[in-house]
Amino acid sequence: MRRNQILKLLIFATGLLFSSGCVVEPVENAGWTIEQRVNLHTRLGIGYLQQGRLAAAHEEIEYALKLDSNSSGANHAMALLQIELGELNLVDQHFEKALAGDPKDLSARNDYGMYLCESGRIEAGIEELKMVLLDPLNDAPYKGQYTIAVCFSKKKQYQKAAHHLSTALAARPENRFILYESAVVSYELGKFLSARGYLERYLEHGTPSADSLLLAVKNELRLGSNELVQLYAYQLRSKYPTSLQAQKARSLLRGEAPDG
Repeated sequence: MRRNQILKLLIFATGLLFSSGCVVEPVENAGWTIEQRVNLHTRLGIGYLQQGRLAAAHEEIEYALKLDSNSSGANHAMALLQIELGELNLVDQHFEKALAGDPKDLSARNDYGMYLCESGRIEAGIEELKMVLLDPLNDAPYKGQYTIAVCFSKKKQYQKAAHHLSTALAARPENRFILYESAVVSYELGKFLSARGYLERYLEHGTPSADSLLLAVKNELRLGSNELVQLYAYQLRSKYPTSLQAQKARSLLRGEAPDG
């Protein structure tokens, strides 16, 4: 799973956003419980993971698991780290331990569902995500709506994906992940004006990805707007000159089919 995918997963992680410098181990006489120490080191590990400092992240999360091998949060964090490291043989095990430690950990279940979908086990992923959506204690259902929409999109069930995205977007109309996926699904459904609208809103809120710029090129080709095609193609070449997406855009501009 690539880095952009793990970052998607982190959007739905435990919320332990933590900017960390040096790691200071709490001394025994400070009154820290094991649970507090596990939580601290898990938070530090997630902070390092978000910074791309994978060795430091591994050290912190591994230490948290030494303190409590059944910690839901630490196992969840280790699963995300293993994905980022590309060491996928233990990912399921850590997710399962996270959920065994806390079956109501909706964040871990949501991330596990997304991981299953990303790794091709789409039906299993959808089942996990349905459990998230149906949980009466879920106070952020838009996250599950978004992730289950991504799963349905991977199955090419775009109408179902659109249904879930509309619910997610109603709750978070400026969320870039939801806007981008809405553009993808609209494009696949042949709703090119809607796709343009979602992309424009997506582009207003941050740096465009190579995928989003390629989608914009393809979508404007469908709409017959040569000026916008050239604009997005230029941005793609400028920002990501050696990317596969830039290569595809060049092929499109040579007259190949938009989905070629």
